[in-house]
Formats: sequence, structure tokens, C-alpha cells
Amino acid sequence: MSNTQIDSLLKSLFDTERIQYNREYNKISKIHKYWSRKPWYVIEQHIIKYTEPNQTVLDPFCGSGAVGLEAVLNNRRFIGYDLNPAAVFVSKNTLDLGFDVVQFDTEASQIETQVKSDIMKLYALDENTYIRYLLPGKHSKDYNCVTTDYNFKKKQNIHVGDEVLKKQFIIPDGFSYPDKDFPEKFYKDRFSYKGVRKVSDMFSSRNLYALAILFNYLHNARLRYKDLFLLAFTNTLLHVSKLKAENVRPLSVNNYWIPDDYIEENVIWRFLDRVENVRTAKLLIEERRRFNDAKCTPAYKIYNKSSIQLGDIEDQSIDYILTDPPYGDAIQYSELSYIWNCWLQKEFKIKDEVVINPVQNKGIDEFQEQLNNFFSNAKRVLKHSGHFTLCFQNKDMRIWLGIIQSLKNIGFDLHNIEVYDTFGSPYNRHWAKFSPKSDLYVTFKNIAPACRKLGKVAPEHIIQHIVQYLRSNDSNAFDLNKGYDLFVMAVIKSVFTNYEIESIETLDLKKIISMFEWDTPNANRPATSSKNTQLQFSF
Repeated sequence: MSNTQIDSLLKSLFDTERIQYNREYNKISKIHKYWSRKPWYVIEQHIIKYTEPNQTVLDPFCGSGAVGLEAVLNNRRFIGYDLNPAAVFVSKNTLDLGFDVVQFDTEASQIETQVKSDIMKLYALDENTYIRYLLPGKHSKDYNCVTTDYNFKKKQNIHVGDEVLKKQFIIPDGFSYPDKDFPEKFYKDRFSYKGVRKVSDMFSSRNLYALAILFNYLHNARLRYKDLFLLAFTNTLLHVSKLKAENVRPLSVNNYWIPDDYIEENVIWRFLDRVENVRTAKLLIEERRRFNDAKCTPAYKIYNKSSIQLGDIEDQSIDYILTDPPYGDAIQYSELSYIWNCWLQKEFKIKDEVVINPVQNKGIDEFQEQLNNFFSNAKRVLKHSGHFTLCFQNKDMRIWLGIIQSLKNIGFDLHNIEVYDTFGSPYNRHWAKFSPKSDLYVTFKNIAPACRKLGKVAPEHIIQHIVQYLRSNDSNAFDLNKGYDLFVMAVIKSVFTNYEIESIETLDLKKIISMFEWDTPNANRPATSSKNTQLQFSF
């Protein structure tokens, strides 16, 4: 790769472009917790850029349904796949348009009337005081309970005795709840050493009883919006489990970790809060639908199947593919969705899960093979000259190189690379130094890449040239993670121009950043970065 090409990449890194969007619509993502949500406005831009109305968009790893929602709101057809039943449940409820807020509010009031008094009895200290949350674990503050009135309008900190903190509740016969064992081996197990063996062990006896009351009513009631209320219920579960502390959000570290100072939160209070999130999200979706003038009846299909084969899709029938596949071992979807799927009475068929997980006997080679199968079928179903945007990031260059070489060998050509900061406030952005802080949107075209002269380039050459550029442009506040993004962009470009990066298999994010730190002036100064930053390089 020439210095001129590297200069072009560097210029794109600093010539940032802001995307104008309505920040109020970010609240749609609060309809349910899910991982790796991408900025809706970035997804919308890609769909508008690469498709026309009534064309078909495919997301083979649809997750929370963000791509599907942007497709139908912009009058495109959508097909989604996901092996995770919880993801399919979230996606279908998100994409179900035509929300009647009056009916929803009526049913929400009905639920509250039927279950609130029975649940609040479990948290009553006297006729006027109810537990909002308890602090049964280790805690340094001078209280161990936060109380409120019946309607949650007042709050005070008080002490309660062991008779409240340690009280055990027995669930009467007739109430169903998941008492299923966790699998014997979790790849990321940070709970069994605390005696948690079953799903029910993740909850205090008080909260399990309250959840059973609420779940059984929702399961048996005749409600038009039953699934939306079950969506709010599943989004309540982790907040009222032992995974939450006063200053720790559930799954903030991407595993089932039980902090010593976990809290016991009032179930009905949290559920009503999650119901309000669903209500807000659905109203904003309807507002966007009217604003976009999305007149057509939403046409979408979501399959609870593996995306490896795409067997339900005809050859060359898809106009555009936009997807965010698993990032190796970073997020263990089957493990992290286990509690949700048990309450939903669904089974995650992990045999076909695309993941790196030693417990499932899936390493880098198995992960790469599964992605290769997917890429081959993506090429089969995508129309000739159609575009395929892969949203991906990984700190291991072996995985990056394998993916890029596979796409090139299968017959995709490189079209564009863009970089955006991750959506929301993920753990990696703030706490994990050697984890990517952004996502690369790499767009390919379904045409065979041109054959060019083969050359070689050393990683040190790319990095040294970046350092020289920084010095000449006085970039004192350079973000080292942006340097990693730039390095990956250069590698992708190199592969598609038949350059070989020497010894790249030995590099990962930590090593690459350390190479920048060694020679970058003022690299340790606070980095300046915007959540709405775009880095772009077109070929």
C-alpha cells in the first residue's frame, strides 16, 4: 500500500461529517435491552443509499430488529433471521406497527388493577410504607432499604431488620415460573460459585413470587397487546434479579455476574417503568412512520432459524444485505439470553450458533467456517451488483483478516468503508482499554474483484506513516482507538488490492495500540471524539 493511499485514509479520519437526526428517536432502542444496537440513523442512511422503495432488505442476524424497523419505516420489504428466540420476540414486537395507545393504556391499567395490590403486599412494611428496593448484600451506606408510598411518589432511606432482609416467601401451588437448571458449563460463568444453579436462584424469594404473580396473569389474560406486556416483563427480569446493584446495571460486563452488593428491587415498580418504555417507543415509531409517509403495509418476515444456509430465500432475490454478525467470543448470546428464553418457554438451539465458545467446542476455525458458509449463501441470494454492508469490529486481526479474505475469495468486491462510534454507553467504551470503541461498516458489491499486482507491506510501515501524519498535522489529541480503526481500514483496502500485510496474524488491538503509544506524540492526552463521528473512505 502506497503512502498516498494511507494519506487518503488519514484525511478521511479527520475530515469528519456530522449526521443530523432527531435525538428523541433514540428512545426507541429502550423498548427492550439487547446487545450491539447500531445507530438507527446510520442504518437508515445505508438503506436509503443502497435501495429503492419496495425493494427487499435482508438482515441474517437481526437481533433487536433495528435494520428491519428502518426498512419498513422507509417503505422497504424486510427479511430477518435469528437463532435466538428472544431476539425474534423483540424484533416482531418492534416491527408490529399500527399502535393503538388508547387500547394499550386501557390494558395497562387493567393489569395494574389486577396484580399491583397482591404484589405490593410482598413489599409492605406498614399500611403506608412499601419497599422500593432492599440492599441485602454488602453495603457501606447508612441505610439498607429505600421505601416509597403505594403510588411510588415518595422516597426515603431507612433501616430495616433481618426479619425483612432475610424473609423467605413460599410460592403457592398453581403459579408457574421457570425452575430450570442452568447448563452445567457456561463459557462465562460468574454466578455458580455463589450457589446459583437454577434460573429461579437468580431472584430473591420475594421477587420470584412477585414475578410469578405478574407472569401468570399476563400469560392467561385476554389482551390485544399481551406480547408487548410480555416484552416489558422480560425487560424487567434482569433488573429485579441478583445481577443488579445500585451502581451496576445487569449485563454491564456481558455476563451473569452477581455483585456482592446486589439489590432487591420492587417488581411491579420496575415493570410499570418498562411498560412506559414500550409505550414511548411505540409512539415514537408511529410518529416516524407518519413523518416518513410510510403508507404501505409493512411487509416483513422474521425466521427463528440459523442464517448460515438462508434456505427460505430464492437465488438473487435480495436487493441489499445489512447485518451485524457476532463478534467472535465478545457476546455469548445463548448464555446471556438464557433467563429470558426460560421465562418465554423457548429453546435456543446452540448447535448452529455462530460464536467462539470453548464450552461448545467452537474456536476461531469453527467460527470462520460458519461465517464462510453464511457469506457464500449471502452471495447466492443477493442480486448481481447488489450491495452487502457488514457491520463488524474485533480486536483480533486474525478474525478480521479471515473475514475479509473470505469475502474476496467468494466474489465480493470492496465498495466503501465507514466508521461510527458505538450506540449508547457500552461497557467497552468507558472501561475496557483494549476493546474496540467503534464499529466499521464495510460495504461490498456482488461483483468479482479485479485482479491486480501483488505486493507486500509491513504493519510498521502503516503505523509509522500514521505517526508522521499526526506530527505534521499537530494532532495532539489523537484517539489511539481511532488509530486501530485506521489500521484495520488499511488492511481491508490492502487485501482488496492484493497487498499482503506481513505477520498480521500475530497482531491484535492491544499490540497495535502499544505500537502507536510507543511513537505517537502526546498520545496519552484525553481523546476528542463525538458519538456522531463518521470516518469514510470510498474506492
